[in-house]
Amino acid sequence: MGTQKPLSNKTYILRRVMFTVLYQWSIHHDKHDDFISGWEIITEHYLSNHGALGSRLHQISENTFAAYSQWPCKEARDSAFSLNDVPEQVVEKMQDSIIVSLEPIEMTVISDKFKYNKVI
Repeated sequence: MGTQKPLSNKTYILRRVMFTVLYQWSIHHDKHDDFISGWEIITEHYLSNHGALGSRLHQISENTFAAYSQWPCKEARDSAFSLNDVPEQVVEKMQDSIIVSLEPIEMTVISDKFKYNKVI
């Protein structure tokens, strides 16, 4: 087997400052709007109050959704989640829309090739 290529400084910096979590849910067919609304409110809460870097929600199939959330580091996310300060009624409404929630997948960014939109 070949030797492993050493990480560049740029890669090391990305690994230290970008933590991503992938989520996936099955949603009740008549609760899509509740789920999406809850996701948007909760995401905005973490963006505004806890330094989250952002999140994207995707629809995989009719009742299956996935999202990924980015944070400066795992510790920032863990700290924000430990506060349990998201409005309880929003969390309950979102949870009531979920049939199954898969275990989150925690990832560290190795290379970032997204084209970011600049706000003018």
